[in-house]
Amino acid sequence: MFDTTNYIRRHTARKVALGLAALTWSLGARTANVGPPDEPRSLYLNVEKGSNLITGLTQGNFRLHLDGKPQPFRLEKPEEPASVALLVEHSGSSGYFADDLNAALQGFLKHALEGHWYALATFSHEVEIRTDFTKQIGEITAAYSQLGTPTWSEIDTYDAVYEMLDKMGRLPGRRILVVVGSGLDTFSEHSLGQVQKKAEAENVTIFVAGLGSLFRGAYDPYLDSSARMSLVQGQAFLKMLAGKTGGFAWFPNQVNGFPDVMQGIMQSIATQYRLGYDAPPNGSGKFHTVKVEAFRMVNDKREDFKVLVREGWR
Repeated sequence: MFDTTNYIRRHTARKVALGLAALTWSLGARTANVGPPDEPRSLYLNVEKGSNLITGLTQGNFRLHLDGKPQPFRLEKPEEPASVALLVEHSGSSGYFADDLNAALQGFLKHALEGHWYALATFSHEVEIRTDFTKQIGEITAAYSQLGTPTWSEIDTYDAVYEMLDKMGRLPGRRILVVVGSGLDTFSEHSLGQVQKKAEAENVTIFVAGLGSLFRGAYDPYLDSSARMSLVQGQAFLKMLAGKTGGFAWFPNQVNGFPDVMQGIMQSIATQYRLGYDAPPNGSGKFHTVKVEAFRMVNDKREDFKVLVREGWR
């Protein structure tokens, strides 16, 4: 389990201030019998044009809509450092993807940006925290090299993602989950729908390095319809996670593509924008849609960009 107590101690002043503010409001609300005020919220996004990430945009280059209505916002600097957790499939059933896994982890270790907090967790039947948040990338390297042979053959992806989202949702600041897995699920207690709602509720951006494309390409003639469907469903699940939260899911067809995926993830983290705005507190259970437009004017003509941003909040 993440040592969230020690981690959050680094943010003590901020937490105390927020706690006192919350207590003050709570007492005042009971006295005045008024509804809760709007709370500040952060929306993280990337802007693309083709294969290029667009940087240098200002507040005037964005428009924000909540539930289809224009929403005032502030362009703010993303929090530094970010909390980046790496969730890696590590199961006896993942042997088909061993080369993919190794290439993805090596790519991460090569391209990880200095200065952020990093954690390494693996999963099969349950999640195991191999390295709690650290700025020493070498600790991630050491933990990965000591993984050894998996004990379980289950691939309980839904439970693992749900648990990580729940843990990371308690952390302050900018939070990013990097999933390295096939998306297959064998014995999870949580359903796909429950994981989707959790992704909609927590402000965590999910990036995916998807395993299995090379395996499917090589063995597709020998797979039965059930195995093919499982692989398709696994990829669809991972794409859903990324799309819901403003990240992306890439599925390389060659082993040497995984370092490029990790490099792309790190570049996206480095170039994220942050839109701050005030909104009613979460908790109603209703899904509220988010739409962000990004553009710039060139010779009196509007040039529109693709925006990677979460689909909304629950």
